[in-house]
Amino acid sequence: MKAEQDEKKQKQQEFPCDPPAVTIASRQQRYHMDELNRLLPLQNVVRRNGDLGVSGGSGGAGGGASSGSVGRQFQSRPDFYPNPWVRRSERDFASGYRSPGPTKRNISRCFTEPPQPGDSSEFMEMSTELNQLQTTSVPSRDSQCLLGKEEQQQLELQQQPQQKQAVANGELLLQIIKRNFINYCQTTSLRGVPKIVKTNERLLKYIWIIFTFAFFFGCFTCLALIINQYLAYDVIHQPKTIRNFPVQFPSFTVCNTRPLSQDGIHFIHSHSMMLPKQYTSNVFRAIRNTQANMKMNDASSEFNETIKDALSTIFDTKGYYENVPAGINTTQFGHTLDQTILICESTILIKDFKRSKFCETIGTWTRTYDNKFLNCYTFTAGANYTNRILTVRIMAYTNERNLTYCPDCSEFPATQVSGLRVQLHNAGNYPEVQEEGLNIKPGSLTEIRFDTKEWMMKEPPHGRCSKAVPPSMLFSHSNFTYSYEACKKKVLHEQIMRKCDCLDSTIPLPDSMLDTGLHYCGMIPPRQFSLYTNSSVIAAQDTPSARQTLARYYNISADRVQLPSFINNAEFKDFLRRVTCNMEIFKVAGNVTDKECFTPCTYYTYGTTISTTNWPTKAYLYEILRDFEQMMLRIDSLYRKGIMARNSSYLDPVHRRLKQIYDPVYTAVKDNPQKAEQMLGDIDYIQKNFIEILINRGKSNFEIERIEEKAVISMTSLLSQIGGLLSIWVGLTFVCIVEIVDMLYNIVTMYNQQRRLGIVS
Repeated sequence: MKAEQDEKKQKQQEFPCDPPAVTIASRQQRYHMDELNRLLPLQNVVRRNGDLGVSGGSGGAGGGASSGSVGRQFQSRPDFYPNPWVRRSERDFASGYRSPGPTKRNISRCFTEPPQPGDSSEFMEMSTELNQLQTTSVPSRDSQCLLGKEEQQQLELQQQPQQKQAVANGELLLQIIKRNFINYCQTTSLRGVPKIVKTNERLLKYIWIIFTFAFFFGCFTCLALIINQYLAYDVIHQPKTIRNFPVQFPSFTVCNTRPLSQDGIHFIHSHSMMLPKQYTSNVFRAIRNTQANMKMNDASSEFNETIKDALSTIFDTKGYYENVPAGINTTQFGHTLDQTILICESTILIKDFKRSKFCETIGTWTRTYDNKFLNCYTFTAGANYTNRILTVRIMAYTNERNLTYCPDCSEFPATQVSGLRVQLHNAGNYPEVQEEGLNIKPGSLTEIRFDTKEWMMKEPPHGRCSKAVPPSMLFSHSNFTYSYEACKKKVLHEQIMRKCDCLDSTIPLPDSMLDTGLHYCGMIPPRQFSLYTNSSVIAAQDTPSARQTLARYYNISADRVQLPSFINNAEFKDFLRRVTCNMEIFKVAGNVTDKECFTPCTYYTYGTTISTTNWPTKAYLYEILRDFEQMMLRIDSLYRKGIMARNSSYLDPVHRRLKQIYDPVYTAVKDNPQKAEQMLGDIDYIQKNFIEILINRGKSNFEIERIEEKAVISMTSLLSQIGGLLSIWVGLTFVCIVEIVDMLYNIVTMYNQQRRLGIVS
């Protein structure tokens, strides 16, 4: 036993790595080298005579010499296979072990996994793997175990620079990228790039480089321009006609151009108040005298231009209404609905038949406030009728006053007219009578034909519409549908209230501001001015006591004081601050509201065409009273049936006036027709007080012009133009993206393959 152990130790010293038995790893080595020797008998494989010379690769010289010496050493060992890297036992030779065929595994896998029966590989893969293995000239650990001590030391000395070389080959990734990039440039579909790489003539290469860069520069310039144009978010309005469309009938607002009615004037006189014209005169004189008294006290003290501009806003009816004493409702100064609209009839299409109905039975009237016309009235048809109304006929009454002066006139021509102001607007919206109304004169029949336009707007960034706008808005306890203009008025009024601590009469008062307790911005301090003619305030007096008070305040002699005048004390300065603040906010009204108000994404506007003729003809005047009486009987009949909410009693004052004027004419026509005609010619009551208005649908009864807001450059158009520019200038298409992906895939695959083979550290 001891002798056998000594013999084993001696063999291990002679062959320290020789395993006592055939292991699985040695079987794998023998199997794969057997396959390589069988497939590559003539290419870089050790010949079966034991010669280990290997050609090719950077390690061919050193590796070949070393292998040769090892081969000669093992030629004398019969139990080794002629390939000195693999040792096979006699038992393996006897068993006739053979591989089922070549596999796809690389060299590293061959030495770690047993062969699988179903595997197969190709000749070139095996050859490539073997060449790479031979190129590195780094034998495996199992092969090193077959060498003696001297050979192992020699291999260790050879492997030291090779390991350094493997570490330095970390730069091989850049070489792989460079090689694949060059290959990409040679095969890419980008125009001009393959010519730059493949052309050998230097001049042609420079020409291709210059033109290729010029093409890319032109392409990027066009791309920048088209993207900049897209980011401008410009829109166009594309119109088209829609036929047989159920178009809603617009709301219409009617105002008397003379804001004060005869009853209103009597009301003002009964309360000992100034009329608007008298108010304007007194306030203007007081402001002028106040500035004169200030200059007598201090020559440099006077109102600046901003204050002067602000004070000019209180000289008209706006200032008059804002200085009305508390407890008096200004609506009592204007015309009532019964005094303005005598008759309103509509023609409705019901099952292809036309029917006549009074406006009160198919819709509602709403009173709205206007600081110029005071009381205005808006009619809105019900949802069940608005799409079926064809025509609306209105007989209006101006109630012209027989006065020797005009109490609500001024130097502005707009305040000197007589008649009605009419506006057609989107159903339910708050009216903009001053901005968009039409003037209609008395004694005429005016036909208003409207064409409906449906606007379909875009949301930001291309447009300014919003689908989140509220459905309605409340002004003075009345409900109105949302509109951009109404929103601006509401936001503007809120700004005035917040910054100036006052209200403005030119803007409708939202319900949220009804109980704030604030005064109007143009309200003069009550202790200095009042609309009451018997008031004892300073600005309304021309008495010695008032003169002494002003003289003491301005520190001037009493005989130099100019009356009437205001005292420029703290409360008057606060008044000046309020009117100045109010004016300054109106100057920047657009900036104030643009960020908070948006237009609805769908709304309607109405283009109007007006035609006017004299009404009525003289011959009809003989019949007008009879027709008027028949209309009253019809109203009473509908009232008794519960269809109308009021009877004809509101027409009694006009009826009595007509009978008083035209009954003598009707009596005279029986006995003396010539005298009756002469009498009729001298009567102008109808021509001064009555107006007939017809509101008709234009063109076709149910036809609209739809105007849709569209982006000049949509996202689809932008991508199409970018694709066209890239294709025209440089030939860049989506195929180029696939080519880049292919190049990156090749780089990653080659780099990972080199790492598995140990070429890259």
